[in-house]
Amino acid sequence: MRNRYGDEYDFVPVDENTYTITGNLSYWRCGGQEGQEGVDMNNLGFIDPSGGPFIDIGYPINGRTVTKISGDGVQFLLTVA
Repeated sequence: MRNRYGDEYDFVPVDENTYTITGNLSYWRCGGQEGQEGVDMNNLGFIDPSGGPFIDIGYPINGRTVTKISGDGVQFLLTVA
């Protein structure tokens, strides 16, 4: 996938129900879920690389739907159903 700045990102399978996303993570932001107090990196509401795509719960990946997002600031994991 290529964003509006020409940066390339790939969804890479970790296991049957989990993907990680590769690419330049220098200018990413992430946030908690709506109504959540603070940001829980084990239960994120979205990740947003500079230039997109904005990835939130419900985002489609390879015909499946993101149901959970977690990360440690270096790597993000996207659980799909």
